[in-house]
Amino acid sequence: MVEKNAVNRKKDITFLVIGIAIIILANYIGSFAFERFDLTSEKRYTLSDTSKELAQNLDDVIYVKVYLEGKFPAKYKRLRDETKEMLDEFRAYSNGNLEYEFINPSESSDKKIRDEIYKQLYKQGLRPTDISEKSSDGFSNKIIWPGAVFSYKGKELPAQLLKSQIGAQPESMLNSSIESLEYEIANSINNLTILDIPKVAFIEGHGELSKLETASLAESLAEFYVVDRIELNENLNSLTERVMVDSTKAYSVKIKYNAIIIAKPNNKFSEKDKFIIDQYIMYGGRVVWLVDPVFASMDSLQTANITMAIPLDLNLDDQLFTYGVRINTNIVQDIQCAPIPMTSGVVGNQPKLEMFPWFFFPLLTPANNHPIVNNLNALKGEFVSTIDTIAKKGIRKTELLKTSQYSKVSNAPTRIGLDMVRFEPDQTQFNQGHQVIAVLLEGQFESVFKNRMTPQIKDANEINFKEKGVENKMIVIADGDVAKNHVKKRTGEYLALGFDRFTRQEFGNRDFMLNVVGYLCNDSGLMSVRSKKLKIRLLDKKILKNDKFDWQLINTILPIGLILIFGIAHYFDRKKKFTK
Repeated sequence: MVEKNAVNRKKDITFLVIGIAIIILANYIGSFAFERFDLTSEKRYTLSDTSKELAQNLDDVIYVKVYLEGKFPAKYKRLRDETKEMLDEFRAYSNGNLEYEFINPSESSDKKIRDEIYKQLYKQGLRPTDISEKSSDGFSNKIIWPGAVFSYKGKELPAQLLKSQIGAQPESMLNSSIESLEYEIANSINNLTILDIPKVAFIEGHGELSKLETASLAESLAEFYVVDRIELNENLNSLTERVMVDSTKAYSVKIKYNAIIIAKPNNKFSEKDKFIIDQYIMYGGRVVWLVDPVFASMDSLQTANITMAIPLDLNLDDQLFTYGVRINTNIVQDIQCAPIPMTSGVVGNQPKLEMFPWFFFPLLTPANNHPIVNNLNALKGEFVSTIDTIAKKGIRKTELLKTSQYSKVSNAPTRIGLDMVRFEPDQTQFNQGHQVIAVLLEGQFESVFKNRMTPQIKDANEINFKEKGVENKMIVIADGDVAKNHVKKRTGEYLALGFDRFTRQEFGNRDFMLNVVGYLCNDSGLMSVRSKKLKIRLLDKKILKNDKFDWQLINTILPIGLILIFGIAHYFDRKKKFTK
């Protein structure tokens, strides 16, 4: 018996030594080979190659302050936990160059200190969210700041982690926010570390939106791009420049801007200005076309209750047609729309204002899950028109924005009257389905001036005319107001792009325009990260309510029962073994 015990002891020691040796060897090999395993079905913790490269190329520490700490409902804790997991993934690839901390901005019991912290966070670019908490005394409101501030080499950049979506369920909204986490973190790192900052220009000279009317967009773009305003003025060198290639005095053409924005022109383009834009596109320049083919304005309704929507001749139809789209001279009405205030009566000697739906201000929603519009909040449109795509060889078209299925299209000229809001809409008239408002075009575009140039101009060295462009992309939007912020006429102050002064809601216009310019200027593949989809795994609330006690009983008794069964079996096994 003693001999047998000695053999068993020797065997146990041998297994222990082998086990320790395997662990040491595995750790030694692991110090040379780095690998992470994601066992989730949708690979939610697997970073894209672009994200990994961004993290690996960090040459200094990025410090992230995440303001998702404190006492709040479980669903917001889920966002906090997912954010921590994602930051851990980036940190694993960053060679120690990413650090973070979670901060509770409401930690202080002193209201004055809390308000000062809130004010500072707002100034840094974060936006609060009001949440309702259920307690024994009823419901109470609490402010949280679901965002983060990234710091790198003295520069700071805010990132909003909770994405609001009009009409979306809280669970769906949180899931969309979690889907966007990798993109938000990767995009923040990219924007802080990029060396060659892209250049973007607003085009002027054709009645486009003024500097004040695009101030909010320009301010947002300035965080990531060099932003200019430029008047073409028929100057061939406005958007491109000729550079000498080598000592043979040969020249090539180089674009001056990565992208240009043509925001709501209302005057006719000259053929020469069209030529300048066309050649800019042929040589690789990207364009955001925000074009209203019909003139209609709320200002006209300030003095009279009726106005006319009139077609505009911008002389762009042939150019856009050649590239692959046609913007129609019509106006869309949509039952899913933003409201406007109207006088509904008089109380005492004061007019009584009520909000009425204004069908000419449709809420535009994503037409698919393309990275530009994925998880995007609804946009507010104003007097929008429809877009048709044209079959062009080698041009790929992707619809981006659409109206709701309860839409009605009227060809211009057409009458617009404020009295329309006082009547219930005839549902049978709003039956024309979703209408496309924005389209992405990608491919090799042909010049609108092909076969139209005289030989002398075509062969002129100072022009370097190009009939077919390089691989390129552009975005066409049939509503110039998508990029327009409200301006207070008396003070000259402007509101944030997408903020509706009547409803106090913030629509997705700003995020959409940033995504549009980001997609056109960024060829690194970063935008594709926004297409990541995660499954919502929620408890069935009906089953949870009906079978709550049963599941509590199972979860309480089953583990204890299993331990007892194991203990009894182990006892009898030992008794049987040692009584032989």
